[in-house]
Amino acid sequence: MTVAINTLTIRGFRALRDVTLEGLGRVNLITGKNNTGKSSVLEALRILVSDAAHGVIWRILSEREEDRAESDDSNGLSEVDRLIPITCLFSGFPILSDTRSSIELTADDAARPMRIVLGIEWFSQQKGPGGSIKLTQPGPGLFEDEENDRIPCLVADTPRGKRLVRLRRFGTRDSIYPHDEPDESRLACVYVGPYGGERTTRLGALWDRIALSDMEDEVVRALRIIDPDISGVSMIGGERPGMSRLAIVRSKRFQRPVPLRSFGDGLNRLFGIVLSLVAAKGGVLLIDEFENGMHHTVQLDTWRTIFSMAERLNVQVFATSHSWSCIEAFQKAAAETPEDGVLVRLARRNDQILTTTFRENDLEVVTAEGIEVR
Repeated sequence: MTVAINTLTIRGFRALRDVTLEGLGRVNLITGKNNTGKSSVLEALRILVSDAAHGVIWRILSEREEDRAESDDSNGLSEVDRLIPITCLFSGFPILSDTRSSIELTADDAARPMRIVLGIEWFSQQKGPGGSIKLTQPGPGLFEDEENDRIPCLVADTPRGKRLVRLRRFGTRDSIYPHDEPDESRLACVYVGPYGGERTTRLGALWDRIALSDMEDEVVRALRIIDPDISGVSMIGGERPGMSRLAIVRSKRFQRPVPLRSFGDGLNRLFGIVLSLVAAKGGVLLIDEFENGMHHTVQLDTWRTIFSMAERLNVQVFATSHSWSCIEAFQKAAAETPEDGVLVRLARRNDQILTTTFRENDLEVVTAEGIEVR
């Protein structure tokens, strides 16, 4: 099975003014110093694979605390001020009136062409019955004449045409573009954040996809990487609306099942990664700061599990790390599998981000010689 993305091009997105990642493999590890755009690569993939879904964009802004317009103290902001957080996505943090700024994301997936251009366009709005708002054709002016009542909107230009990226504050369902959200199934894309183990309430939906299937055994085998005494895992709760889910684990060391959280961040991190791998079947898995919560002694077996499952489930993996032990473990696991393991190093030179790609043979030299690639 071929990988979905061989080449990824990112232009005008955050610090990535013009970056191309070529020769990508089944499992890819992105390294580099702080502020070189590692997490931004994952964000660009989330936007591209989701066809710039508005929920994905707002989650990205929220994760970086850039969603000021959605906070409780934003009631006094104008419609223009409320869109300012969106400019955080554009290189150089442009002012809102600079409509020349754009973001271009492309990938060479032959089965499903992926290309998105994000830009800010200005619309006229008309109030209709009951306070509804209708957007009309974009006008050339800015807010120079308040009577024009122009508002800025984020627009995605895709292979299927232009689409308004709906922002939650707009109460209208009318726009000049007929489809506010993609009407076709997207490539599966699952994101695992950097801050230790994922909350088990979020993982409940992922667990439901594999419950009572052969994949349960796969999850248990993965958890034994950290704790060999584990014999079973399950999710309980959620029978009533609003009731939270809880992951429980059966271990030879205890007489009854105990909460997964009792085993520490490493096991919870691994649980989240494995469940996310299953949920990403046929698509893309993104893992930010892979090593968080995981001791270096278990990273090799974790990478082995990822390589193995990614091949069987036809998942392409993109992970970030700045840990040398993580890079060494990745190289060893890559050498043991026919699947491609690729390391991409990002480096900053002035305002440009440069990329260097290391395939398996290169990786062997890198780790043997201790060449700095972080």
